[in-house]
Amino acid sequence: MRVLFVLPGAGGGGGAHSVVQEAHGLHRLGAQVGICTTAATLDPFLTTYPEMLDGPVALHPFQSADEVADAARGYDLTVATTWRSAHLVAQVQGRLGSAAPRAGYYIQDYEPLFNIPHTPEWDESRASYTVIPDAQLFAKTRFLCDIVSANHHRPVAKVTPSIDHDTYHPGPRGVEGSRVTISAMLRPLTPRRAPHRTARILEMLVQAFPDQVEVVVFGCAQSDLDEAGVRLSPSIDNRGPLSRAGVAEVLRQSDMFLDLSDFQAFGRTGLEGMACGCVPLVPLLGGSDEYLRHWINGFRVDTRSDAEIMAAVAAYVGLRPSARERMRRAAIATALDYTIDKAAYSEFELFSEILA
Repeated sequence: MRVLFVLPGAGGGGGAHSVVQEAHGLHRLGAQVGICTTAATLDPFLTTYPEMLDGPVALHPFQSADEVADAARGYDLTVATTWRSAHLVAQVQGRLGSAAPRAGYYIQDYEPLFNIPHTPEWDESRASYTVIPDAQLFAKTRFLCDIVSANHHRPVAKVTPSIDHDTYHPGPRGVEGSRVTISAMLRPLTPRRAPHRTARILEMLVQAFPDQVEVVVFGCAQSDLDEAGVRLSPSIDNRGPLSRAGVAEVLRQSDMFLDLSDFQAFGRTGLEGMACGCVPLVPLLGGSDEYLRHWINGFRVDTRSDAEIMAAVAAYVGLRPSARERMRRAAIATALDYTIDKAAYSEFELFSEILA
């Protein structure tokens, strides 16, 4: 089995994490795997994923569709991973004709929701699900399978999600204190991740629980916050942009992680937090119900409601330490079910059916 993922960009998001780690999982299952990524973003891509440098997964930097087509000649299956790459794979299919490999589309999110309706980007992102007529679409949550099928009348296969347990795992937490550490990610350049809502809630928390809560944020430089008009009080610890290892360390030292996005197709950081022993609060809208059980291993709330968010956090902060520990252990136990090898095997089986 020879599989080429087309993954433009510098990486760093949850979808790119999935592709890179599961490509390595497929290699461990005996597949020959490559990743095509844009030459212009190669340096930051390798900074984020140093395992791609001279690793077992082949790296094919490209500047044009012709270069992707040249790389694809050596593979049995070419897999798009974003709406732009779906159009690129369609071009490759056209260039190679009958010599083209089979095609797939690993859907990481419902990307029409990222764009303003009836703009060219919205039209192109919607068209990505049908631009390759014979492509096998697949996704890691039932939410994504259902929303694509309902809107585009294409069957979408379900594969298993994964997280990297070598990076995201429990660890020493220091001396148990009376204060609850709450962390959150701030990304002003991604509006659907609700940076202004997140900052507003965090300020409400430090005012409501000045002696009970410590707040830590990460995800962007102070200059990005300034440009977006996001202001944080000095009582909030901003760690700035972090590597995957840095994020994992923050999550290990946190009692609770807040993802106050409008929706999450999967909610990777919430599940990574669970693997680190951190209880997440995630959006009700999306695919987090695949792993999160409200009040058992985390919280699912309507993030459009400040009152609902604050009530859930207040309830958690008010728990006895033993009750918080029960939720923490339930979170860890849940995350153990989502391994790279299990996810890669679900893709291996699907690809075997496609190629058969």
